[in-house]
Amino acid sequence: MNRYIIRQMLAPLIFITFALTGVIWLSQSLKFVEKLINGLPISTFLYLTVLLLPGILKYTLLLSLFFGTLFAFNKLYSESELVVMWAAGLSKWALAKPAMYLGFSVMLFLYIISFVLSPYGIRVLDELRVEWRESLASVVLREGVFNTLARGVTVYIREKSSTGELLGILVHDERDPTKPVTYMAEQGAFVKTESGPRFVMKKGNLQEVKKDLAKLSILYFDDYTLDISQFEKKGGVRWLEPNARYLNELLWPEDSVDTRRNLNKIKAELHQRIVLPLYAISLIFIGIAGVNTGEFTRRSRVKPILTAAVSGVLLIVLAMVLFSLAGSAPWLTPILYVTPIVAAAITAHLASGGNFFRSKPATSNSATMLSGSAD
Repeated sequence: MNRYIIRQMLAPLIFITFALTGVIWLSQSLKFVEKLINGLPISTFLYLTVLLLPGILKYTLLLSLFFGTLFAFNKLYSESELVVMWAAGLSKWALAKPAMYLGFSVMLFLYIISFVLSPYGIRVLDELRVEWRESLASVVLREGVFNTLARGVTVYIREKSSTGELLGILVHDERDPTKPVTYMAEQGAFVKTESGPRFVMKKGNLQEVKKDLAKLSILYFDDYTLDISQFEKKGGVRWLEPNARYLNELLWPEDSVDTRRNLNKIKAELHQRIVLPLYAISLIFIGIAGVNTGEFTRRSRVKPILTAAVSGVLLIVLAMVLFSLAGSAPWLTPILYVTPIVAAAITAHLASGGNFFRSKPATSNSATMLSGSAD
C-alpha cells in the first residue's frame, strides 16, 4: 500500500518539478545567450546553465512535493480509493506515512543541494564571471566592434572562424601620443603562456608614426607576437558570498573585515540551509489535510483543496520573507525554526483526522465510511 501511494505521488512530483524548473531555468539561462553569440562553445553554455539548477531546485522541489501530494491524494479520494483503504482498516495516519517517507527523501536531497551542489554551482559561476570580466579575450573576441583594451588601445576584429581563429585584425596603440602604432594582420589568435597572454598575428604590418619627425615607418611581418599582459586586469582575493560557502566555511568563517561586517548574513545563510528542507514535511501534511479532513462525500471539494493550496503557497512565501529578513534581524532566528515545526504539528494533527496528539490513534470505522460514501 505504501509503495502504491508513493508511486501515485511520484508521477505529479516529477512532472511539476520538470515543468517549474524548466521555465525558471530557461529564463535564468538567457543571461548567457550573449556569451554564446560571442563565441562561447555550446558545451560550455550547457555546463554553465546546468550549474543554475541546484539553486532553482531548492524551491521548485518544495512546490512540486506539495502540489504532487495534493494532486495524488485528491485523485485517490475522487476515485474512492481512499474510502476502500479506510474501510480495510487503515487509519488516516497510516495513509499519511508513505507521503512522509517521500517527504523525508526529498528533505535529505534538499540538504545535499543546499550544502554541496548549490554552493559549488555558485562558486563556479562567480569564478567564470570574474574571468570574463577580467579577461582580454572576452572583450576582444567581440566581432565587428571597436573594443578598448586600455586607455589609448583599440582593437577591431572583422570575424571569428569556427575554429576560433581571428580574421581581419586591427590594433591601434596611441598611449604614446608622439609615436602611435597600428598593427594590421590577416589572421591571429589569443594565446595564454606562462608569462601571460599573447596576441599572435600572421601576415600583416606594423605602422609607426613619429610625429616630431613627420615620419611613417612600416614593418611587414609573417608572424608577430604582441605582449598584452600589461592590459589584463589583475583580480585580487575575492570575499566569498554567504550563498557560495560550504558548511565548514559557514560554521568557521575566516577573520577579515568583510566577514565581520557580514557576520549576520553568514549566520542567516547557515540557518536558512538548515530550516528550508524542514518545510517539506509541513507541506506534505498540508496537502494531505486538504483532502483527508471531513467526512467522505462525492460533492465538490473545491473549497478545502483551494484552502490547502493557498495555505501551502503562503507558507513558502512566509519562509522566503523570514529568510530575507533574518540577515538584518538576527532576533528572527528562533522564528525560522519554530515556523515549520509548528506548521508540521498542526497540519499533521489535521491530516491524521485529529489523532496525531492522541496516545492511541483511533482507526477509522468502516461502516461509517461506507455509509458516508452513499452521500
